[in-house]
Amino acid sequence: MARIAEAELERLKAEVSVEQLVRAQGVELAKSGKDRRGRCPFHEDSTPSLVVTPAANDFFIAVFT
Repeated sequence: MARIAEAELERLKAEVSVEQLVRAQGVELAKSGKDRRGRCPFHEDSTPSLVVTPAANDFFIAVFT
């Protein structure tokens, strides 16, 4: 699998809002402190596990055990 160059990732993060991109894909996000949480589009999700951090323009998928 090809890896995207770090410089290209930084350019994309500067130009594209992850929060807007996720919402454009139909994921509803609710405010959770400084973050936004929603149901992950990559797997069946009964508890919102997708976390978007607008300040860092990043996201992660929380793992609940």
